[in-house]
Amino acid sequence: MSSMTPLRRALVALGIAGVLLGIATFVMVAKGEAATVPLLEATLTLLIGWSFIGTGLFAWERRPTNLIGPLMVGVGFAWFLSEFKVSEIPLAASIGFAVNSLPVAILIHLLIVFPSGRARSQLDRFFIGYAYVAGGLVAAIPTFFYNPGGDPDCSGCVASNPLLIHDNLDLVHGIFNTLSAVSIPVLIALIVHLVRRARSATQEERRSQEPVWWAGGATIFLFAAALLTNLGPESGTYDDVLWYTANFVIAAVPFAFLLGLLRTRLSQAEVVAEENVRLDAELQARLDDLRESRARIVQAGDAARRKLERDLHDGAQQRLVGLALDLRLAREKLNEDPETAAAMLDEASAELARATEELRELARGIHPAVLSDRGLDAAVQMLAQRAPVPVRIDSSIDGRLPEPVEAAAYFVVSEALTNVVKHARADHAEVGIRRENGRLLVEVRDDGAGGADPSGSGLRGLADRVAALDGRLQVNGQRTGGTLVQAEIPLRESA
Repeated sequence: MSSMTPLRRALVALGIAGVLLGIATFVMVAKGEAATVPLLEATLTLLIGWSFIGTGLFAWERRPTNLIGPLMVGVGFAWFLSEFKVSEIPLAASIGFAVNSLPVAILIHLLIVFPSGRARSQLDRFFIGYAYVAGGLVAAIPTFFYNPGGDPDCSGCVASNPLLIHDNLDLVHGIFNTLSAVSIPVLIALIVHLVRRARSATQEERRSQEPVWWAGGATIFLFAAALLTNLGPESGTYDDVLWYTANFVIAAVPFAFLLGLLRTRLSQAEVVAEENVRLDAELQARLDDLRESRARIVQAGDAARRKLERDLHDGAQQRLVGLALDLRLAREKLNEDPETAAAMLDEASAELARATEELRELARGIHPAVLSDRGLDAAVQMLAQRAPVPVRIDSSIDGRLPEPVEAAAYFVVSEALTNVVKHARADHAEVGIRRENGRLLVEVRDDGAGGADPSGSGLRGLADRVAALDGRLQVNGQRTGGTLVQAEIPLRESA
């Protein structure tokens, strides 16, 4: 016992109490004279009470945070206590009479909140509140005005009521008749409410809750029919037959709830399995995208290196070769024709400046120095200053970002502004950069012709660069109204 959890020990104690209370109630009903068929009534009482307590303890242990288990246990104990009304002990009989309607009130609560254990709407809370007020409070009031010894319809009842305040049988009948007249339409409305809920349920919910709907709905219907007998004359065996039928139906209710709980667990397992299949498919798709993205990155890297080689060979390298030749010629003419040599040196100096600028442009295309030295804000400001169209910048980042994130954001802005200049025929552009929920958001918008192609080599390369950081690039290039390029990049220091 010492190895049990506190919950397990409490449930074991409740189980033992339920067994003992059930045996005591069975003996009391079987020996009593108030029941029409004592042994049958005692057996039904034991079956209903133990089935609710047993299935309730099982559900309670499986789902400790769910109210379904405690409610089922509550129905079982309340059912046993309600049968005390046939006891030969006056106080026990009065208690049984007072709680006679309580099991049905708890059962209504149980039916409404199944399977989550929580009320779903204000209407649910109304029905639950009405059940406890009517079945737990109002139905107990006649106890204080009921003298069983003076009731000619109560054969075999105890002769006294220790809780009696005033003997008034007419008041007792009036309260029960009024309560029955009010409760019947409320119960009909509850049945309609539950039917509507069933119609709006999903296929998985129908599969798990159908047993509860049928058993619980039949119980409410029979209880309403039993209340209807309170409004008519006491004649024939109709009310006895109805009462025993209701008992047989109620005995099946806890097993319907248990079946529903097991089906809910099975449905949840099926949902989890389907979700795993979906996640596997998404993971496989992402792996395929990653392979394709890596291949494009490798191809883009090879193409960039070849372009860099061509630019160096056709640009700065040719200028430097020509510059070396001009310097050699200038040296040869330095003694013979100093003026010509000086002019050649001036031209060589200008050529050197042009070669230096070309090398700066190449270096800026690889990784701008200003980005490393001063950060993303300064680098984007320089892009805006160099753009031939007006560019408004709205940046709200503070401090430096991880280098890969800064580089990706910079090239998103650079490529987008390059497309604005080359293709958009725009009058102006806007750049927005901000942090939001642990991500860097970059937007470049223009008022040009639109129609940007996301599958183009430049934008596709940007998308791969952003995706490598677990980010996302979107291009909204409408035929009219300009183009919007958006990038979302996670801000991880390890990026």
